[in-house]
Amino acid sequence: MIQGLERWDALEQRPPLWVALVTHSLVGVLLIYMATVVFSDQLSPLSFAVGLLPALWHRRITVLLVIAVVFVIARAFEAFVKIDMAPSMRVVTFSMTLINLSVTTLAIWLVLKAWREVLARGKKLRVANDRLEASNAELSAREEEITRQNEELQTQAEELERQTEELRQQTEELAASREELRRFNEQLIRRERGMMTLLESARWLRPGLNDRDIMSAVCQAAVQLIEHDVVGAAVMQVVDGKLAMRGNYGFGAQGHFEDVPPLAQSFANLIIEKGQTGFIENLALRPDIVLSKPVIGRPFASVLATPLFVDGRAIGVVEVYSHTIRHWSAEDFKVIEWLAAQCALALSAIDYQREVQVKRREAEDASRQKTRFLAAVSHDVRTPANAISLLAELIEDSARRGKDDLSELATDLKTNARTLVELVTDVLDITRIETGAIDLNVADFNLFQALRNELGQFEPFARQKQLALNLSGDETISLHTDRLKLMRVVANLVNNALKFTDLGTIDVQTRREVDGAVVIQVSDTGIGIPRPALSRIFDEFYQLGNPERDRNKGSGLGLAICRRLVDVLGCSISVDSAINVGTTFTLRIPADFVVETPTPRIIDDQANTDASLKGLRILLVEDHHVTRRSTARLLAMKGATIIEAATGAEALNQLLTNCVSVLLLDLMLPDIDGAEVLRKLREAGDHGISCIYVLSGDVRTARVEAVKALGAHDLIAKPLNIEQLIARIQDHFRNSSDVPRTPDAPADLH
Repeated sequence: MIQGLERWDALEQRPPLWVALVTHSLVGVLLIYMATVVFSDQLSPLSFAVGLLPALWHRRITVLLVIAVVFVIARAFEAFVKIDMAPSMRVVTFSMTLINLSVTTLAIWLVLKAWREVLARGKKLRVANDRLEASNAELSAREEEITRQNEELQTQAEELERQTEELRQQTEELAASREELRRFNEQLIRRERGMMTLLESARWLRPGLNDRDIMSAVCQAAVQLIEHDVVGAAVMQVVDGKLAMRGNYGFGAQGHFEDVPPLAQSFANLIIEKGQTGFIENLALRPDIVLSKPVIGRPFASVLATPLFVDGRAIGVVEVYSHTIRHWSAEDFKVIEWLAAQCALALSAIDYQREVQVKRREAEDASRQKTRFLAAVSHDVRTPANAISLLAELIEDSARRGKDDLSELATDLKTNARTLVELVTDVLDITRIETGAIDLNVADFNLFQALRNELGQFEPFARQKQLALNLSGDETISLHTDRLKLMRVVANLVNNALKFTDLGTIDVQTRREVDGAVVIQVSDTGIGIPRPALSRIFDEFYQLGNPERDRNKGSGLGLAICRRLVDVLGCSISVDSAINVGTTFTLRIPADFVVETPTPRIIDDQANTDASLKGLRILLVEDHHVTRRSTARLLAMKGATIIEAATGAEALNQLLTNCVSVLLLDLMLPDIDGAEVLRKLREAGDHGISCIYVLSGDVRTARVEAVKALGAHDLIAKPLNIEQLIARIQDHFRNSSDVPRTPDAPADLH
């Protein structure tokens, strides 16, 4: 469109006047020249009308008319002057030229006029077009303005919509904030109630409250804290396979309510089995679940429950109820679980208080019993000690006067000394067992042979009382347990039977039960035990508190030691007795301790006790002068050569200068202990000593293993029984390849 307008403007423009004059003049001169010069003798074939055509180019009418006049003059000159022709022809030629020029001029003028008209109309059209374009531009501008305004309106509409959305969001946020504030306010109210309940829960721990009071308080707190549509609560517990209500609130029964559903159909049973919190929003949908019914009001329609854990075990459930179908929230879960935890804590505290009270009463009772025990032990210690002192004076007096009752006095002195030793041993055994300082030395052994060896030490006492001591039963039974402790139990039972039987027999029997267990029975025909006292005869304090007992027959600790040793061994003991008929103690050893493969029978410890110790050189290391001198004399009476040492250093010197075959070594020495002496002997290598026994009051398994690791053959408990010591020495040489002899040279301890 723009290019067309530019071409139209180019057509409308005319060349300058002088250009038009010059150009047209040159064309006119050229035509005149050809007419007058080139065709001087005839008419020019070129019409002068051709010379008018440049007017179409420069579009100037005046120039056209001037040129036309010039051409008329030139033709007139040519026709009337230059060319020779008839006058008529001259007139005709001139007339024709005049007509031609006139017509041509008129035609050009008409063309130019038409051109001008066209240009004028084109100009008008252009102006109209310009106006139209301006209008279009204006319309476009207005359209753009309208579009812009529409866009602005749209933007404003969007902004308004955004503001409306923001306003809506703010409204929703305000509503949410109001709801949050409402919930927060409810939470504050709940927390306030929770704090009040927490403060109230501290009163659950005060003395005097029972379980029902605490559980009812928990139920009341649950209703107050959850509140919304919650009308009741209860604590259910399974007791002896039945469901029991231990506390409730909101049932209208003043705390007493017995309408409890069967355990299998109860919601509590389901919660206890699952071990987690659960609920039923609409009980109508669960006809298999039965709840307790309130005394007054509508039945419950919804329930929430959580298990009540005490010591990691679910002992019951806390349930809260609503009359309406209810959606239980996470907050409700937290509240009821917290209350259940508080209830469990309170119950544990009450149990602890009860336990503390029981322990305190037991401690007070034990304190009183121990006071009586110490008083009785003190009396029992003083009695043989006083007798020993008096007997020593009598022996001294008899020796001075030369009386012949020394043997009888010595026997009485020995009896009282052994009574005192047994009492101290029993007290120490009780202490070790109660403190757990007793170890088991388990091995395989033949039961019958062990019993025979143990009963051998009681035969002199039985013969003295003219009682028959019998052993019978299965001789093939072998056990895997601690032989010494088991025999200690049997020895105490037999010793007890001998003390309280004056006429008849004492029978020790062994047998296998159907289930594979082994039974040892010790029966006597003594005075018997009253039946009401059978449940407490293993209680040392009960024995000591009996003013009717004969204190000359022991301290009364033997059965207490038996019970504790039996518990340590994993066995059981029972008693049956009748007054003036006798007593039977039954020791039951589980089948797990029975060895099916027979164990070789052990050598009788009591065999050959009268054999001499001739040929043996024994080094006795003991720092207690009286003990060392007495032991040395008794061993020397058996034919042994005794070398004495009071300290560890002296013992090492004696070993350097003397050849010995047996070493009896006390552990507790004033300078270096017996363990150090054993270490030096072990470092010496082949010291030539055939038998080493350590003498100590510490007979723990750890101590025995320690001295054996240092090279000792065994540990013999103090106080010493000379007969048993001699038997152990003889047994060593009898069961080993060693021959009782004296080494050829002293030990090299350097």
